[in-house]
Amino acid sequence: MRPNTLFRVAAVLALVFGVAFLLIPTTVLPGYGVVPQPAVTLLARFFGAALIQLGLVLYLLRDVRDAATVNALSLAGVMGSAAGLAVSLMGVLGGVVNTLGWSSVAIYALLLIGYGTCLRSRAVMA
Repeated sequence: MRPNTLFRVAAVLALVFGVAFLLIPTTVLPGYGVVPQPAVTLLARFFGAALIQLGLVLYLLRDVRDAATVNALSLAGVMGSAAGLAVSLMGVLGGVVNTLGWSSVAIYALLLIGYGTCLRSRAVMA
């Protein structure tokens, strides 16, 4: 996958989930089997704000051609996706979220593969 395609896909995912967690966390959280208590709702909104920032960065840099910038975004994507994959796996396996949590596992795993492939192919090209 070309970096600009990966950045666009990741941007859309981040923005969609970010807006949902920021604006309607009390609707989104129960879908994952999470009770929207005030502290949990606040943290979900912070998560949504962070996703919106990430989505905007990826979208605004979607067509970047500078190799150092693409490598930096790809490395950050690998690290962030690996962390998200670990957290989402802990949530599902620990029973914190229901089976919908597997969708988060899948999204982070696919993003990790995409960013990893991008990073590896860029390293080979360098």
